[in-house]
Amino acid sequence: MVSASRPLLLTSLVLFACGESGNGTDSAATTAATEASETAGDPTGGSDGDPTGNPTTTESVPTTGGTTEGGEDVRPNWHQDIAPLVTASCQTCHAPGGIAPFSLMTYDEAKPWAALMAADVEQGLMPPWHALETDVCQPPLPYLHDPRLSDDQKAMFQDWADLGAPQGDPALAAPLPPPPSLDLANPTKSITMTTPVDIDKVGNSLDFFHCLSLDPGNAAPVYVDGIQVLAGNPKIVHHVLIYVDAGADSASWPGGVKQNCGGGAGIGNAQLIGGWVPGGMPMVAPAGVSTELPAGARLILNVHYHATGGGPETDSATGLALRWTDAPAEWSTYFTLIGAPGVGDSLAGPLMIPAGEDAHVEEYEYVVPDNIPALADVRVWTVLNHMHKVGVDMRVWVEGAGGDTCLLHTPKWDFNWQRSYQYDAPIDQSFRVRAGDRVRLRCVYNNTMTNPGVVEMLAEAGLDAPVDVGLGEGTLDEMCLTGVGVAIKGFSL
Repeated sequence: MVSASRPLLLTSLVLFACGESGNGTDSAATTAATEASETAGDPTGGSDGDPTGNPTTTESVPTTGGTTEGGEDVRPNWHQDIAPLVTASCQTCHAPGGIAPFSLMTYDEAKPWAALMAADVEQGLMPPWHALETDVCQPPLPYLHDPRLSDDQKAMFQDWADLGAPQGDPALAAPLPPPPSLDLANPTKSITMTTPVDIDKVGNSLDFFHCLSLDPGNAAPVYVDGIQVLAGNPKIVHHVLIYVDAGADSASWPGGVKQNCGGGAGIGNAQLIGGWVPGGMPMVAPAGVSTELPAGARLILNVHYHATGGGPETDSATGLALRWTDAPAEWSTYFTLIGAPGVGDSLAGPLMIPAGEDAHVEEYEYVVPDNIPALADVRVWTVLNHMHKVGVDMRVWVEGAGGDTCLLHTPKWDFNWQRSYQYDAPIDQSFRVRAGDRVRLRCVYNNTMTNPGVVEMLAEAGLDAPVDVGLGEGTLDEMCLTGVGVAIKGFSL
């Protein structure tokens, strides 16, 4: 899992995400909401006075309040049943200024969407979460920040919608859990870009990759355990990758910006340490784990900007909030990219997905190097999968002396919903890898018009029929890539 030469190329990689959209839209929810509004009428009025479009009767649901005429509480209702679930699992995105197309902070905001919410949670579309337990994958540990609802909780949403989304009595409201915070706790320092960047559509091109060099100003080594990306203009900041520039080579960039730097750091010998998409939570390593930021080092942000198509937009404030200490933690963390275009070997030759194939498979294998001392400890704490729009299923597992261990399976791959999946366990209880272990990747692709991602991809390129797809960063390219974060104790690279 550890390589002395970690690959740096990573395009369209999205980490720690509640969603993909950088312009405040949610295509699945927006489409569903449109359909719901067409069938249910005006969300603020609805048919027969009910915003979901469901008929109401005074026997089951009052026209005001959340109790029957006899005074008995209607259950489930918002205050006692639904609000705690929405707070815990939805408000990271569905908040004012969030990336979701509507807010769910209050009863009045949520009631018009009751039917849509019930349908989406029943289908597993919301909350978005793609790391699934399957017949071929039982991860070694639960995942941190898992927002998924139980079957009983899903049924509760449907019952609530069927009853007409009763409010209930605020005096009987259940305690609300604190919503997941998008702000890093106790940051040591915040730094921002020094030169504005203007983004506008060029021909048919909406996507641009520019690298920003930031100076944290640390004259001595520091050890980072928390990072938050600060998006200067959320309308156009699509996602961000973060690199350590130990030699401060990027200090020579005019204005601290290198435009059109591709999918990497814009320099060689930079270390990837994380990334972000809108709605993503701060990147916080497990307790006792940190990343060294050498004295005088700079940080490089590879920012994927996505033009709105409605005219130029300016970003002048993208940056980072950082939390660090002066002493190293017991464990050091490193990221390795495995597959294509990462380390490891293809088991099927160069990546190529023929047009018309609906279940094409690419597989890669990476052997953990033998430079790990026998008494050293290497633990996996976060894993992510990455493909583009032809991909439909991806799995990564480890073949070791004790048998096979599946790290992550995303069998319903969706390019629009990408994130890393961090294990919910102390670092010394997380999955351990050893020299000689084999990390295996299996990526499945559907390169036909039955794949909505292919239809979208071809439309962006002005095509109407599938084409052969190879390895690369562009719209008509693919990847088969796993990012693995490991913590190391007992030796250094």
